[in-house]
Amino acid sequence: MRGAAIAQLAKNFKDDPDTKSILKDSATQDAHEYVRGAAIAQLAKNFKDDRAIFDVFYNCAVNDPFDGSHNSFIPNPRYIALDIIIKQFPQHPQTLPLLRDKAENDPDEKVREFAQKKLRLWKVQM
Repeated sequence: MRGAAIAQLAKNFKDDPDTKSILKDSATQDAHEYVRGAAIAQLAKNFKDDRAIFDVFYNCAVNDPFDGSHNSFIPNPRYIALDIIIKQFPQHPQTLPLLRDKAENDPDEKVREFAQKKLRLWKVQM
């Protein structure tokens, strides 16, 4: 329910100055991984032109406490944040080092595999 509320908040109140703050807080501090993931996704969708939002995604990719394995029913917020960083901030100086770190060190095997795949594609494109 709260994940759906996050989506509706972002959709219906994007221009309210408190919306971005609520989404940032939900992305980094909510107790439930689904809500954190939904907030990360809504920040990416609705505030993608805000370059300062990179720090929120980076913090989520590095520090989210998700304990388990990413799948379609239980989304890992670190996975979601990393995917957004790769898509929206490929030229940011912290993106490639983060991708390398996640490929080697993330506790979730699915995140490591995702990062390894993206890293291989990154190298092919260079």
